[in-house]
Amino acid sequence: MSVAVHPESPTKARAAWRSALHHLALLRAFSRQGLHVRLAYRSEFWMRLLNTIVKMAAIATVWRVLYHQSPSVFPIGGRQMVTYAILAALSSEVLTWWEGPHFYLGMRIRLGTLVGDLLRPISLPYQLFAIRLGESLAQLATITAPALLVAGLVFGLAPPAGGYLAGGAAFAASLCLSFVVLYCLNFLAGMVVILTTSVEGVATAYHGVMTILSGWLIPLWFYPGWLRAVADALPFRTVFFTPLSIYVGFIHGSGVAWALAEQLGWTAALILAVAGAWRGVRRRLVIQGG
Repeated sequence: MSVAVHPESPTKARAAWRSALHHLALLRAFSRQGLHVRLAYRSEFWMRLLNTIVKMAAIATVWRVLYHQSPSVFPIGGRQMVTYAILAALSSEVLTWWEGPHFYLGMRIRLGTLVGDLLRPISLPYQLFAIRLGESLAQLATITAPALLVAGLVFGLAPPAGGYLAGGAAFAASLCLSFVVLYCLNFLAGMVVILTTSVEGVATAYHGVMTILSGWLIPLWFYPGWLRAVADALPFRTVFFTPLSIYVGFIHGSGVAWALAEQLGWTAALILAVAGAWRGVRRRLVIQGG
């Protein structure tokens, strides 16, 4: 029996490989751009570091006091609760959920300079993701790591539930998925900004929802049943509550695998939503400004 050989298959494979390498090179270039933006101003670095340490210490102190007053209402130990609060403050600095594509796109639309981004040899969602990745890596190395060292010395951090190897790996994987989920949510908020040209209004509403439903400021286990049900049905809790709950052991055993699978599902769904939203908005896009 003869087997048909398609000579174009190796050509297609080589083209796909070259395309993948090209996109990785662009990812590296735009990530470097984001890295340089974060490291450009020395005075801003010191102010960010001080702000992060003060915010982290304030949140950790509040939760420590609350735990000592009513330890029975907490589903985890006091050290784990303080660690949750510290990691929530520090991960918010790495993920920078209050900044991102929604502010960037609003500024570019208002100035009428978004056309410059559209002329680049890479899709807008991908280039903004790469820039955000570079900024987050710079934030991790220059702000979060020193603040984490201070937190360990002052408060003492609980080790990850499940051990440094398994528990730490699960937390790191969950945090990486959180980064992608948050970027997608920010980008979708940016699409609303483009359609409404209202940065402040969209940002205020979006940040309020993120603060309440993500578990960043208040762990979701304190919420009443109806509000917890709302949070469980939406992707916001996968940004902070899921990785932090994995770290402190609130999510444990087989629940860790389920939580990671759920994050992965939300990641895939939101990536598709970003692609669809950008195609729709790009057709209607009108550049304003001069």
